[in-house]
Amino acid sequence: MAVSIDTLGKALRHNMLVVATCPQCERQARFLASDLGNFYGHGRDPRSLPFRCKECDRRDCRITLMDYPFDRTPETIVWRPVKVRG
Repeated sequence: MAVSIDTLGKALRHNMLVVATCPQCERQARFLASDLGNFYGHGRDPRSLPFRCKECDRRDCRITLMDYPFDRTPETIVWRPVKVRG
């Protein structure tokens, strides 16, 4: 039976990355599920997170989950969430 991963806590247990992709410019950002879980809460659905594209300022990013690539190349960048004062 396949388990659906619908929370950041479940993605954390499987050591996954959350990938946000802009539909317009195809820019991608990868985040550790553990970092996002600590920031937003482990019960939060990853597809409901408020991502915004840095290049074209769109807010309707496509969210996918992927396994952590253990043979990561130096070109793979993993971002960390931060709170911005405004």
